[in-house]
Amino acid sequence: MAEDEAPEGEEGEAKPKKAKGEGGMVGKLINAVGIFVLALGATIVGGNINAKLHPAQELTMTADGKLTLKDPKSGEKAGGKEAIKAAFYVDLDPPLVVNFDDNQAVRFLQVSMQVLTREEKAGELVKLHSPVIRNNLLQVLNGRDYHELMTRDGKEKLRQECLKEVQKILTKQTGAPVVEDLYFTSFVVQ
Repeated sequence: MAEDEAPEGEEGEAKPKKAKGEGGMVGKLINAVGIFVLALGATIVGGNINAKLHPAQELTMTADGKLTLKDPKSGEKAGGKEAIKAAFYVDLDPPLVVNFDDNQAVRFLQVSMQVLTREEKAGELVKLHSPVIRNNLLQVLNGRDYHELMTRDGKEKLRQECLKEVQKILTKQTGAPVVEDLYFTSFVVQ
């Protein structure tokens, strides 16, 4: 025998090398799955611990559109004011239609409106006094300038005038303005 070759079964026997990819891919896959499971577990446990240490703070929106923190102990806003009540929207149906004179033609305005209130009972009061509200709103809408109505500022100015008129009527009839805001839900000029 040659010196390079060792007889089978002797101590110096050369072990055959594994081919690339045999067992190596499976091992890598098992390692990857193990790392994923550990990372997922750490994320879940860490999130739960964080939630207990730092509870989420509730935010509420004020009537003027600002966000404030809600005090979790008292159920009130952190500023000490009462929490905002749920909104109720009341349709002023059917839509109001008025005509007005543009220098070139007679034009028509059709407006659908809804009012915002925080009390369900207030919605009933709006419905009860709707004949007076509709009458006065027709007076406010009548005689408008066509070009002013076509601008955003003109529509907003008209919306504010209508809101003030509704609040004035309800204050006179019920003793309180009752309505918080008024919105145009449809605005058509022909």
